[in-house]
Amino acid sequence: MTDPHPTDPLAYQEWVNRLEQKWQAGLIPDPQTVAIIVLNDRYEVLLQLRDTNPNISFANSWTLPGGVVESNETPEQAARRELAEETGIYVNLSNWKVYKRKPQNRKFSIEQHVYTGKTQQEINEMTLGEGQALQFFKQEELSALSIAYDFDKLLDEFFNQSQG
Repeated sequence: MTDPHPTDPLAYQEWVNRLEQKWQAGLIPDPQTVAIIVLNDRYEVLLQLRDTNPNISFANSWTLPGGVVESNETPEQAARRELAEETGIYVNLSNWKVYKRKPQNRKFSIEQHVYTGKTQQEINEMTLGEGQALQFFKQEELSALSIAYDFDKLLDEFFNQSQG
């Protein structure tokens, strides 16, 4: 069982280091995270611009809403919580994909749960709870963006699969 992650970037890195030590000792399974692909009626994807703080990974990059699955919740509960915390919206979610990803400079893998949902809400109807901005992007605009956590590859896969 792990403690909820801290929000302070330096404390977060220390928390991740402790998790890695527990994982290496075989005391905990692979950490789980969630990401949510939210589409609007124009088939644009919602992204969140991360803070500029140089102490966080992927500072000033775009990412999908999401975060860490806490010890007391399922991945779907975490996806609903993270989406509400970061955007203020509530949507019906569908489980799209689960895969392993290995963070840079880490020995452990992360079990990444990806959910999809649709919204009719516009950005001005959302509440920015984390990061610098929320914005919808068309598929063809994504290649010009700096996107964190290899989510650019994930979004390519998603759009290619949903058009096929």
